[in-house]
Amino acid sequence: MGRISLSIYQKITLSLFLLCGAAVAKEIEGVKIPETMVCEGKELPLSGAGLRTATFFKVKIYVLAFYAKEKVQTSKPEELIQRPLCFHLTYLRDFDNSDVDKAWDYQFDESADFKYPGLKDHIKELKKYFGEIKGERSETLILTEEAVKVFDNKEFKGEIKSKDFQKSFLSIWFGKNPPTKALKDDLLK
Repeated sequence: MGRISLSIYQKITLSLFLLCGAAVAKEIEGVKIPETMVCEGKELPLSGAGLRTATFFKVKIYVLAFYAKEKVQTSKPEELIQRPLCFHLTYLRDFDNSDVDKAWDYQFDESADFKYPGLKDHIKELKKYFGEIKGERSETLILTEEAVKVFDNKEFKGEIKSKDFQKSFLSIWFGKNPPTKALKDDLLK
């Protein structure tokens, strides 16, 4: 009797272990990246994930996980029209408000292939939703049919209703001059 109970206990333990293990697709810098994420009421699979580093010293900034209904493997625009698309950033260091603002300005200036007349106003609006980054902090940006929705630690902060802004935002990560080539490659793996 004890032997049968132990066997059932082992099966239950193994099943729970496998279920828990299956929920995490990978781990980067201690950040556990789930296999799926619910965005706009849809459970989307992980399309790619990577580490953002900066400077010659490879300072670790954040881990970015990218979720899409269908796996994105190239940066062709036709593969990026599916919605929703979800970007989840987990920060690895603290930043004051001015550093966050400078980072977004820099990234759009340096990496965004798609520019349009209202872009600066939309970047200004995006920066309102971020502020300083202290302690454990994550941001989620969800691209829907109509907008880019911004969440801070799962709390809705606001949205930017512009398909042009979506194109510019996507060109940061998948365009010709991404934050780092390694990050772009990891998002497309």
